[in-house]
Amino acid sequence: MAAPSFSKMAAPALEQILTDLLEPDSAGIRQATERLREALEEPEGPEGLAELLRGAGRPQIRQLAAVLLRRRLRKLPQELIDRLPHVVVEALERETDSCSRGALGQLGARLLLLGGPKFWEPLEKWIQEAARDPQKMEGALSVVGVALAVAGPALSPRGPALLSLIRAGLGALRDPGSVGAALRALRELLPVLGHKKTNLLRSLVPEVLAALEELLSLDEDRGANALEVLDEFLETNPESLIPHLRPMLELCLQVAKDECRGDTVRVRALATLTFLAQKRPRALLRGLLVPLYLAGGGGAALPPPRSRSVAAAGGAGSGRLRRRPQGGAAGAGRARARLRLRPAPAVSGRGPGGPAGRAGRPRGRRQGGGGRGPEGAERGTGGEGVQPWLPQVLPRILAALEAPEEPRGRELALSALHALASGPGPLPLPSPLIGAVTALARGGEEQLQALEVLAALGPAHVGEGLLEALELGLALAEDGDTEATRVTLALLAAVSELLGEGTAPLLPRLLRVLQGALRPPPPPSDAPDWLLGLHDDQEGAEPMEDDSAEWAEPEEAEVGGAFPGLAEAALGALGELAENCGSAFLPYLEPSLAAILDLTQFPQFQVRGAAYEALGSLCCCGRDAQTGPSPPHHEAFRALLGGLRKDPEVGGALAAVGGVGRILQPPGHAHKEWLEPIGRALCDVITGEVACLKSQGDDDEETSQRAELRETASDWLPEVGVAMAREGVAGTGGGVAFPPRLFRRILPSLLAALADPAHPGARSWAAAVIGQLGHALGEEATPFLADLGTAFRLAVGDADDEVRANSFYAIGRIGEAVGHAHNEGAWPGAELCGHALRAGGEGPGRVRDNAVAALVRHRGLPWQRVLPLVLGALPLSADLEEEEPVLRFLQEMGPERLLPHVPEFVGGVGPALALGRLQKDLSQSLLALLRQVGGADPQSFRVGVASLDPAHAAILCGMLDDVIGGQ
Repeated sequence: MAAPSFSKMAAPALEQILTDLLEPDSAGIRQATERLREALEEPEGPEGLAELLRGAGRPQIRQLAAVLLRRRLRKLPQELIDRLPHVVVEALERETDSCSRGALGQLGARLLLLGGPKFWEPLEKWIQEAARDPQKMEGALSVVGVALAVAGPALSPRGPALLSLIRAGLGALRDPGSVGAALRALRELLPVLGHKKTNLLRSLVPEVLAALEELLSLDEDRGANALEVLDEFLETNPESLIPHLRPMLELCLQVAKDECRGDTVRVRALATLTFLAQKRPRALLRGLLVPLYLAGGGGAALPPPRSRSVAAAGGAGSGRLRRRPQGGAAGAGRARARLRLRPAPAVSGRGPGGPAGRAGRPRGRRQGGGGRGPEGAERGTGGEGVQPWLPQVLPRILAALEAPEEPRGRELALSALHALASGPGPLPLPSPLIGAVTALARGGEEQLQALEVLAALGPAHVGEGLLEALELGLALAEDGDTEATRVTLALLAAVSELLGEGTAPLLPRLLRVLQGALRPPPPPSDAPDWLLGLHDDQEGAEPMEDDSAEWAEPEEAEVGGAFPGLAEAALGALGELAENCGSAFLPYLEPSLAAILDLTQFPQFQVRGAAYEALGSLCCCGRDAQTGPSPPHHEAFRALLGGLRKDPEVGGALAAVGGVGRILQPPGHAHKEWLEPIGRALCDVITGEVACLKSQGDDDEETSQRAELRETASDWLPEVGVAMAREGVAGTGGGVAFPPRLFRRILPSLLAALADPAHPGARSWAAAVIGQLGHALGEEATPFLADLGTAFRLAVGDADDEVRANSFYAIGRIGEAVGHAHNEGAWPGAELCGHALRAGGEGPGRVRDNAVAALVRHRGLPWQRVLPLVLGALPLSADLEEEEPVLRFLQEMGPERLLPHVPEFVGGVGPALALGRLQKDLSQSLLALLRQVGGADPQSFRVGVASLDPAHAAILCGMLDDVIGGQ
């Protein structure tokens, strides 16, 4: 008999459909999915879901109804949307299940984003009333937390009021639910408050630490999750936490060292220590806290590798878009390895930027403020932030490695050494330390961990000892152990770096290990993808588990079990082999390419991303500037650009950009024919013409990922231009290092971003990119001056400091590129700089530093107008990258022009000379000028010296003792 139409079905019938969807019956799920599709097409369908929010018997049904309403929100009838805020409040008043309450909170937050404050007011009123009821406080604070996670910026005006509610929750003694919910809500509120409420947050830290201590004594699991609030403090407002570092450090060390506690909370505390050392090493030094840190085992938490994991696409970016701290899940994973606990499903240590993020991004400039070096670093180097600690740390590590009665100490020491080996900066390791690690790698409980440390240290420190380590790893991997295989893959990559083409005799054996790791398991039958199939909106199709992750903390389901993590590691090792072994790998190129292409279709974007990067490595395999690409090289290149354009997820496309970066990196494997397609593909990312950017989303994290994708693509465009000029591609050469046709292609998008009123990070990024590429255009930038001048007239008046700073950076680079064309009237650069530097303009800081540097880059201006403005803006106080061009301008002025300005000249150049920041030739030239003007006008010279910081004055006088002594 035919099923009745939904128009005749009541809410109980809809409830039965949802019940069938939750049963472990594949055939029933398929049937129920089809019935639900039909039901939701009927006008009464959404009304039925709204009724189930309040009336369904099972909490899973209520939760699913909220999820479905949220995902179809924009398609609901307006009358129902208008009523939904009140329906949500009624449902919250009755709800007792935490997961259902979380789904209701997310629905309420989406309503706020859709309809503005009027849709939030009923929910806000309920939260305020419920927070005063001890029986409802936990639920109210939980809703606050999830709403902030979904709609944080929209709730910014209500930040202080929400903070008052949270503060009350922190003081709910003997109530772990309310305290945990308050800490979780605070974690979400901190990015909303940002750096604007430092004093208020500083006063709150003692209450937070007390609440954490209380919660850890009452409910260890909740306490482990709540420790993430400290990571968020460090990420978003570290200044508020620094005065309280000692009690924070003592709390985390006490938890991490307490063997009576569970593994999870000890792991979480150690991860927080890791993040602390990474973010604020100098604060630890200034506070004389290093001995406490090290004595408590904190050496294991030295700065970890900053992998550019796409999975945590909150990494670098505009600086205005929200990022989740790396001290969370990633830090917990590292801490788990340190404590030698049962590992989570294998996660590759190789982010989509290559080993240690090697190919993630080139040296960028001011993407959202300030210069930025490479995201990652080569293997075998130590973190800059720990250089002052090394004399204290290394002897402790060695002593712990050699202590036979202290297995726990050996584990922590190996973990600390691995962290040091993976960071940036030189790492002077004594040979006894390498010998101790090698001894542990030959057997015992720490063998696998020691082998992983040797792989991280690499050829620079281990040398041919890696060959023995590889043999040991291969023997361990024969049993099929996932962790042993992963470590062996890391050793394989290190050996290929050591031997280069000399790896050839080992390749047949090594490739068998790779092939096994790259062979995916059979797909599960009747996978329950029904909820994804019901996605009918533009806000994303995340699995249902995402809706309750903050509430029930469920175990993460891995597609294919341990295979994805192992496949990522194997793809990383394969890429290393392809690049390091050169022509010796060419016989294996085609079968390797086939295995990689299969994984570009894998469901998880992390695996697809690792495959894209491996394709980039294959494009470079066995080639140099004189060797043209073979058919497999061309096929790998086409597949890589296809992945960039067609991958449906931002994470996959971001990794594909990393693969393109491998081709562009020196020594330069990009074939001349490839450069134009690469340039067009990267431009299409910036203009939003790739698959993952064509669908619009309003989620903060998604917006952040999209911004990072565009920024990463823009960082590689100058490299494309340099390669084009080197290869003689049409439109480049003769001082033009970027083709005007590509600049014209992206300029409308960049100008739109520069004028975007809602996203200062996007405005800052656009200004920086225009500056970089405008400079690369050389005199070919002249036709664009009219449009750029109009845009920058507005941008230099932006309310955001970083936008103005990057705008002046761009003005200077463009003015420098076009030479004297800026005097022809179309370019207002010098005029805008002058306004910023005159009285009433910009005060000390990055904006003024960039404005004065921009002014001196405009050649041909009357020096009588420029020199007083430059001297009045010195010394630079924030952006020291601009110091050299400004001081070279003063060097060119000569003593006669500087004599009327001796005090200003001395005060302007003195700090840079005293602190030794300048190149030797410039320093010597400026000292010679100081001697000349000091001899000609001793009184004014003394006035200038007196204006300096006493320490700087003393150093400068020591450099000029012949002048000072003569006076």
